[in-house]
Parts: sequence; C-alpha cells; structure tokens
Amino acid sequence: MNGLILLDDGLGRFGPMVDLRPSFALRSGMLTTAERIELSSGAKSVGAIVPEPLAAMTSVSRPDLAVNRVPDGDGPWLVVNGRLLSPPTGIGLEPGSAEIDPDDGAIRRAVLGREDLEALVAGESRTEDALPQTVRRVDRTEPPLAEAAWDVFTNAGVRIGPDLGLISQDGEDRWMRLHGGTVIGDHPIRIARTATLDPLVVIDARDGAVVVESDAHIGAHAVLTGPCAILQGTRVAAHATIKSDTIIGPGCRIGGEVGGTIFQGFGNKSHEGHLGDSWVGEWVNLGAATVNSNLLNTYGEVSMRLEPDGPRLRSGRQFLGCVIGDHVKTAIGTRIMTGTVLGTGAMIATSTPPPTTLERFAWTTDDGVRSYRIEKFLSTARSVLSRRDREVDPAMEARLRGLHAVTCGDDAS
Repeated sequence: MNGLILLDDGLGRFGPMVDLRPSFALRSGMLTTAERIELSSGAKSVGAIVPEPLAAMTSVSRPDLAVNRVPDGDGPWLVVNGRLLSPPTGIGLEPGSAEIDPDDGAIRRAVLGREDLEALVAGESRTEDALPQTVRRVDRTEPPLAEAAWDVFTNAGVRIGPDLGLISQDGEDRWMRLHGGTVIGDHPIRIARTATLDPLVVIDARDGAVVVESDAHIGAHAVLTGPCAILQGTRVAAHATIKSDTIIGPGCRIGGEVGGTIFQGFGNKSHEGHLGDSWVGEWVNLGAATVNSNLLNTYGEVSMRLEPDGPRLRSGRQFLGCVIGDHVKTAIGTRIMTGTVLGTGAMIATSTPPPTTLERFAWTTDDGVRSYRIEKFLSTARSVLSRRDREVDPAMEARLRGLHAVTCGDDAS
C-alpha cells in the first residue's frame, strides 16, 4: 500500500460546517474523521480529493497531501470516504476493488492503482460513476456514511472510547491530585500531565470516559460528565457544567452549561448560558447569556433546514439544538431556537430569536437582515485569529471572499 487518499465526495448535507473544510476534517469525536481513518487503517495520508473551492485551503492546512492530483508512484492507494465516521481497522480490500453504497453509488473505501485513481480525480463526480468498469464493486452499507449534520455531532460521545484506544496518551488517572475534587465511576479518566485542574472539580465517569488533554485548564467547581473530552489548550471556566457527549476542540474558552455538543476548535463561549445538542465551527464567539433550545415544546421530532434555499429535513431526533458555522458572533442574551442553522460569518444582535436558517454573512439586528460587508468582516476575522497567534492566510481570505461573493453579490463588498 502506497498510502491513504482522503475523499470528500461532496454528498453529505453538513450545512455551513463544510464551507471552510472538507468533510474528513470535521471533528466527529476526540479526533477528526481524517485522524481516525489514518489511525484505524495504519496508513499515512498522502493525498486528498476535495471540492475545488476547498482545494487551496486544504493544501495550506495539509501541506503533506497531494490535493486533487495523483501522488507520485504507482500505488496502490487506499481511498476512504470522509463521511465514514467509524472506519474499519486495517485495509481488508484487494487492489482494484471498491466498497460501494448501493443506495447512491458513494465510494466508501477503495484500493486503486494509478490509472483508476487518475479516473477518480478527473471525474465529474466522486462516486462509483467515476471509476473504470475494471474496478470490482462490492456493495456495503455498514457502518453507515454520515448523510446529514446530526449524524456527526449527536451521540458523538460513543466515539470517545474508541478514539482513546487509537491514540497514545501521555496522561494519568489523577483523581488523587484534584485538590479536594471528586471522582465518580469506573470508566477511563485520562488527564494530561500538563493539564491543570483547580480545586473542587467533579469528574463523573459513571457513563463514559473523561479526557482532559495537554495544557487544558479546568476551573474550580466545574463538573465534567463522561463521555466528554476537553482538548488541547482549552479553558473551562469555574462552575461550568460539561455534560455527556460533549467534545470541546482545541483552543476554546467555555463557560456555563454545555451538553451533547461538538466545538470544532478555537471557539468562545466564556459566560453563562445553555448550549445543548449542537455543532459549533471555529472562531465563533457566543456572547454572555446566549442560550439555545434543543427540545420542542411538543416533544416532537426536530427538523432542520441546513441551507437557506434547501428543504427542511427530518432529523429523526427529539433533541437537536443548532448548527453554528465558522466566524459566527452573537450578542449578549441571544436566544437560538430548536433546529436553527447560523451560516458562516453571520452576526446576530437581535432582541428576538434569529431566523431558524440564517444566510452566510447575515448582519442581523432589530432593523432587519443585511449583508456583512466583506472588508469589515475580514478586519474582524484578522483581529480574532491574531489573539490565538493565527492569521487569515491568502487561501482562507480567497475562500471567504468567494463565499461572500456567491452569497451576497458585489453590492455587499
């Protein structure tokens, strides 16, 4: 095997969460799906196939990958779909064969030589139709591919245990060093040696593992209920309540009550307020007392419109909060209704709840909704990223400008 090719086939309905990253870069547990695929297969990533608008950003974030081209060599390469959240261990496929989802022709996994991979890279679609007829097809539906946003972030806690099994932890079971804190339960507790826990922290591992990664800080009287994971460099405020099925990505600032939620990373929710059963992109800032609903008053099934011009989709879930795209900002006291989707770059400063589907770069006040001017947006983004020693690089800026132009038109520039 000559390496791993990560595939974003563009077929998932993930709303704004794939505006700035391919599907395999989504955090779907402690790990991103790409990290889980790499560790499960034992293969090193050498290439990626992504939608063209994401190619430049992917090349910057993963300079080790040949993006939308065939890597050097003759192969074969293992190709794995980024929507396969629970990939099997090892390879288990013969060269020249592909696992296909019979419902829509999606390629789940394949082992391809150079000519077959060239055909896939050059194809109009990233499905079975792009593969030469000489590639042997094997129908397979399990484990399922993620089809919609809620497939990724609801019940994400079930992947924390398997993710722990894939990575080596420089950590220790450290309840004896919690300065008067309390530990409950028998599931694994992994706390990195460089993490800091203030006095009287409660760790509840009765229902799942609790992980605190390197350089994270947990404030006094905070409660961590497993399964949950606090990733590298994140700070959890004093008295915060982190409920089960929660993964807080790296570099976040978290306070209040959070449950059943994934933060991709570098998000701010520093103050009080409830956030439940939700999915939050990078560089998001939720103002003090921002709260969301994750349950309808009717206790019925929650539907969600992931795109402003798309259909309202049934989720099959009774508990479903919101999807918050990258760079979203909310004012103090913002109320977010059940099943809301906030588009990339939206700004919400309203005394009433925002629409349940808000367009990208929507500047929303009590006077109505207009477009966030791109230069003002980029100025804010540069300030936000610089606080974490990051920058809006040319590839990111080009993608944001392109997304803004498609969404808002030239009149909003």
